[in-house]
Amino acid sequence: MTFTSQQYLHALAPIDKVIDAFIEEEKSSNTDVWSTQSQGRFAALLASSPDSSPDLSNTDIEIECDGIEFLPSEKYVQKLMKRYTTRLEMEGKELEDNNLASLVCHFSMSRISKLPNPSDSCLLTYLVPLVEKEGGCRDLSRQMKHDLLRIRIYPHHNDVGVAKVWEAGACLAEYLIQYPECVSGRGVIELGAGVGLTGFIAAAIGAKSVNMTDYTDATLENLIYNVSINNEWLEDRGIDTDTVSIGNLEWGEYAEHDYCSHSADVLIAADVVYTVECIPDLVATVSKFLSSGSGTNAKVALFATTYRNRSTFALFERELEKKRIMCDYKSQDEMPYVFPCYFNQPRSD
Repeated sequence: MTFTSQQYLHALAPIDKVIDAFIEEEKSSNTDVWSTQSQGRFAALLASSPDSSPDLSNTDIEIECDGIEFLPSEKYVQKLMKRYTTRLEMEGKELEDNNLASLVCHFSMSRISKLPNPSDSCLLTYLVPLVEKEGGCRDLSRQMKHDLLRIRIYPHHNDVGVAKVWEAGACLAEYLIQYPECVSGRGVIELGAGVGLTGFIAAAIGAKSVNMTDYTDATLENLIYNVSINNEWLEDRGIDTDTVSIGNLEWGEYAEHDYCSHSADVLIAADVVYTVECIPDLVATVSKFLSSGSGTNAKVALFATTYRNRSTFALFERELEKKRIMCDYKSQDEMPYVFPCYFNQPRSD
C-alpha cells in the first residue's frame, strides 16, 4: 500500500518518510520540488495539524473530535520542520514561501522544553482499507461522516501501554484485515490491548464481541478514551458499540479464574512477549483459555511478536510446548502494509 505524505504525517511516521513522500508527490505533478510553490504546499501540509491542541488528558472535558484529523506532538512537528529546511539548504535553495517562513519562525521562537513531558498526548489517525468478507466486502474506508480511526497516545509516558502503537500490534491488525475470517462472528478477548488499534480492527471486520484488556490505570483510562472517540467510527461500519468492552486483567488472574472464558472464542495479543518474567503467567493464561474449548467449540490464540530478544521468544516457545500448545507461524510478508507506524525495528522482525 502506498501512503500519501499526509497519511505518514498523521501516523507520526519517521520524518524522512513524510518528506520523501511529499517530494514524490511534487515530482509526479512536474513541480520543482524545492520551489516557492512547493514550499507553500509543504507549509499547507503542516498546517493540517492544529497549532493549538485541546487538552486530551482532561477526562472531565468532552472533546469534539469530528473536526480534528490530527493532533501532533509539537516536538515531532518541530523536528519535521527542521529536517525539511535542512534538506532545502543542502539543495542550495532559500526559504522563500512566507507561510513556511512563518512556521519556521513560530517553532524557532516557541519554548518547547528539552525534557519530554509524560502528560503530552497526541492523536493519530488512520484510514482503514477495504476488507474482503464472505458474501461480499465491507469497505472500511468508504467516505463516511466518521472515516478516520483515531488513536490517542502519550509518546513520552513511562507506561508502555500508552506510549505508541506498537509494531506487532499494527502487524496483527494488518493480518486481521487480510484474514477477517479469523475473528468474524466470533467473540474476541485481547491481552495487552495498549492503545486499542488491534481491538478496533477486530471489531470493525465483524467480531461478535471484543473485550480489550490491560492492567495499568493509565492504559485502561486511555483505552476508555479511545473507545469513546471511536464510537461513531464503529457505528458507521454497522458495529454495535455495546459489543466493544474494556477489562482490567492481569495474566495470572486469568489463569486462576474463568475470566470471560465463556464468551470469547479467539484470544489475540501483540508485543506481549517482552520479558522473561512475564512468560509463565502469559502462557498459563493462554493455556487456560484454550483448554476451555474443545471439538467444534475449539478456541484459538493469535499472537504477533517483535523479535527484540530472541532468547526470550525461544523461552516462550518452550513454555508453550510444555503445555502442548501447537503453533503455526505466519510471516509478516504475507500481510498488507496498512499502518505507517514508527517502527524502531525493521518490519522483517
